[in-house]
Amino acid sequence: MSAPPPPSVYTVLSEREKVFTLLIATSVNFLGPASANIYFPALGEMAKDLNVSNSQINLTITSYMIVQGLVPLLTGNLSDQKGCRPVLLMCLLIYLGVNIGLALQDSFAALITLRCLQSFGSSGATVISTATVSDLITRAERGKYMAYVSLGFTLGPAFLGWRSIFWFLAILAGVIILVIAPFLRETCRVVVGNGSVPPQPWNKPISLALAHRSSPPPRPDYSTVVSLSSKKNCRCSTVFGIFDSLKVVLNKPVGVLILCSTVFFCGFMSVMSSIPALLEQKYNFNALEIGLCYIPFAVGGFAARWTQTREQLEQIPLEKVRLELGVPLVYLSCLSLLGYSWVMNYDVHISAPLTMLFLLGNTIIGANNTFSTLMIDLHAYRPATAIAGMNMYKFLCGAGAVAAVLPLVGIIGIGWVGTVIAGLWLVVSPGLWMIYFYGHAWRKSLQSEQA
Repeated sequence: MSAPPPPSVYTVLSEREKVFTLLIATSVNFLGPASANIYFPALGEMAKDLNVSNSQINLTITSYMIVQGLVPLLTGNLSDQKGCRPVLLMCLLIYLGVNIGLALQDSFAALITLRCLQSFGSSGATVISTATVSDLITRAERGKYMAYVSLGFTLGPAFLGWRSIFWFLAILAGVIILVIAPFLRETCRVVVGNGSVPPQPWNKPISLALAHRSSPPPRPDYSTVVSLSSKKNCRCSTVFGIFDSLKVVLNKPVGVLILCSTVFFCGFMSVMSSIPALLEQKYNFNALEIGLCYIPFAVGGFAARWTQTREQLEQIPLEKVRLELGVPLVYLSCLSLLGYSWVMNYDVHISAPLTMLFLLGNTIIGANNTFSTLMIDLHAYRPATAIAGMNMYKFLCGAGAVAAVLPLVGIIGIGWVGTVIAGLWLVVSPGLWMIYFYGHAWRKSLQSEQA
């Protein structure tokens, strides 16, 4: 039997196993935002088919986001305590069944109800897939891999469809389940530590069991298992730990980060949800043409991976590592949003708003990735709990923003709506500077109190 891995080994998974697991995480992370955004191009067509207004059809996004903010409070904490793999499979099975129902329904009431159930499955799975990055990847690599995992968020709006959208999502979920069930290893550090500790017998994939038959497994290194009872890692343990996610906002740097991230996300969702109605109204585009207009945003978001590239040194406080690029990206997002909203306001050639959408996608996705990565850095031992708490505030507020944006555009115009949003981003940006300069001291002070 081989010797236990040295303490410096963050995970015993090989590079190939890490890449495979992160590919699965990227695929799963596609489902949540894709389910929220993927039918943006077809919103006008759906409203006509179901005989409702554009504002009413936007309520399907609002209801989705409300559930998206609440469900991870349960699934995120449960996965941090019992393991990611079983909770992920449960969420995906629910998601698969609901998408089949969505593809077959033909009423607005059924659409609203099933969208809520769809969010139940996808949002829980998305939070767990994001937490996988923290379980497998060290701090120095985390920003790069978070950009890859967030590609699902970027690519979702680039696809088209109506009923076929839900069939596509159902098929995708089925394929992911068929891969996860036999091949995906448990990564939760509470359960398996750095991967050397065997999971519960019922939580072991068939491929791992077969591999251990042909070659002996590594000796379990129990020193790498994270204890939830430790004061350092968890201040309070409840049956499902739901209140842990709610309490993350009481941590000073985390609370400021959540405030800034929430305001930023509300503006982002307001822009994304208003694009179909504006393109249909100003350029008389159909669903296919509207879908193609999301591609520049998706390409810009993909390019954010290189925008974020930076050598990350362990001795530099993580708050400065992340926000050194995150803060400038916020200000560039303000400029990009102002440019997009005013060129859209004056009905210029379509190339102008598409160019601004590319710039907006690059800067806004880069900033969002920075916020999520920093949140995981601050809660590396319970990443799903941290992301669930952050998402609750973001999605509940974002749901209200989506419901309000089209009526507001009708009153003051998209130019002034974009100006107001950019102004709000500027107002909260000093909070990021506070984290940059004082976040490290706040975090060390809190750790001393909990020790």
